[in-house]
Amino acid sequence: MGALSYLFITRMKNKLLSLKKKPAFVIMYGVLLVIVILSFVAIMFAREEGEIIGGADERYIFLFIAGFGFLYLFTFIMTGLSTGSTLFTMSDVALLFVAPISPKKILNYGLVSSLGKTLLTSIFIFYQLGNLKVNFGYGFREIMALFIIYAIMIFFFQILSIAVYIYTNQNEKRKKAVKYALYLSFLAFILIVISYQKQQSMNILEALMSVVDSKFFGYVPVAGWSVMFFKGAVDGVLFSILLPLIFFLVFIVLGISLLSLGKADYYEDVLLSTEYTHKAEQAVKEGGNYQRKPMKRIKVNEQDHKRIKGKGAVVFAYKHILEMRRGSRFILVDGYTFYIAIVVTIAGFNFKGPAAAYGILAFIIYHQYFTTVFGMLKQELIKHYIFLIPEKSTRKVFYASVSSMLKHFVDAVFLFAGMLISGITDPANCFFLALTYIASGIVFVSMTILFQRVLGGQPGMTAKIIIGMLLMIVILTPAVVASAFTGIYLPEQLRFLSTMPYIIYCILISLLIFRVCGNLIDKSEFSSKL
Repeated sequence: MGALSYLFITRMKNKLLSLKKKPAFVIMYGVLLVIVILSFVAIMFAREEGEIIGGADERYIFLFIAGFGFLYLFTFIMTGLSTGSTLFTMSDVALLFVAPISPKKILNYGLVSSLGKTLLTSIFIFYQLGNLKVNFGYGFREIMALFIIYAIMIFFFQILSIAVYIYTNQNEKRKKAVKYALYLSFLAFILIVISYQKQQSMNILEALMSVVDSKFFGYVPVAGWSVMFFKGAVDGVLFSILLPLIFFLVFIVLGISLLSLGKADYYEDVLLSTEYTHKAEQAVKEGGNYQRKPMKRIKVNEQDHKRIKGKGAVVFAYKHILEMRRGSRFILVDGYTFYIAIVVTIAGFNFKGPAAAYGILAFIIYHQYFTTVFGMLKQELIKHYIFLIPEKSTRKVFYASVSSMLKHFVDAVFLFAGMLISGITDPANCFFLALTYIASGIVFVSMTILFQRVLGGQPGMTAKIIIGMLLMIVILTPAVVASAFTGIYLPEQLRFLSTMPYIIYCILISLLIFRVCGNLIDKSEFSSKL
């Protein structure tokens, strides 16, 4: 048995043996396996007729595939411009890179290992068997095609990220060229969609689906290839299946060649990204957040220290404001703020009525939850600085939360402006929807404190996320139900007040959480170790 084969088999055996010490993971894997098996059984015994309930347009699936393709293309290229991706772990680096083994064999080991992880993480697609069967009438062939193309995309993007890093490393001109090419490509696609929308006089969603379903889109790198492959599998067209696979294979081979041929020493190139990935994973396990040291020097204005300063617990609020000032030209206004304004405005021009406004607000609040509970407050509560200031815990927690709450007020202004400009609903409804967004932000800030109080000692990040989501559902369900019933019984002219129960409930529950969990710093397990 070769050294790499022995290492691979031993690693798999050790992972299985480690499950003895992690019964929660055994239960989770068992549940996931049962879900997959039941999905297969359901699709095997499903009736051929009468199963399609929604009769949904399959172009939604094409749009979903293309959206993932564009999203991952942007994400992995930007990662390649900074840290790059990796095929190895730190244990691989420590063991294999110093071993008397051919670099090409080590590269092949990394490729096989990465492909295996990609296939494993792509299993979640099978959970949608019932949904795709009921709404689109898809069977096992279409599900397998979706699984295969998703796995190929992820594997391709990992190679692409490494190739971009090798090509642009320590060369600012190449980095700028790649960035401009990426931005211009997305701009060209947006202009094509807008032009098609104007010509055909249709809404933006219909224009997007029509463009993605067109023949020329199949030749667009990655996103188009993936859509062409899936359409070929659905229609049974062999040419449409083979051509995208050839495109993917050619570029994967070129990427691997860049790693193993010429002057590129992939040992050195993947070392930085491997170290970064390892530290980020460790930080997540410990409940922290690892940030790579910035390559660019941050300009510090000495006048900021004179104008923005604090004393005692107030220093946390000033600290966050100073960080925001350095990160953006406008305090409390960042990329996420403009993201909210753009999404709401574009959606408002294409969808009208209170129902559409509530749907858009729900989408924004869903994103707001994650940006809040994993934001500045959460990072502040796990650092040691907050324990060193000799003031009351409630006062320190409050001032550490101030910037997060102010951020939601500013974002709500842009949300309100986007709804007004697009005319999605009347001004009174827009105003109360903005208040709903603020109330959601405040309750999410309080939930961040609650999560840290309840789950601060929980070592498993997966358990934290699952329990945190369950707590959020438990806390917000009464507010959502109360607002829904209020909207049903209110007269039409007062329907904009339907979110008032939600707003009042969020404020009251936030005050209660602050009152109960405000002593977080005094009761924290970390504080007892100082």
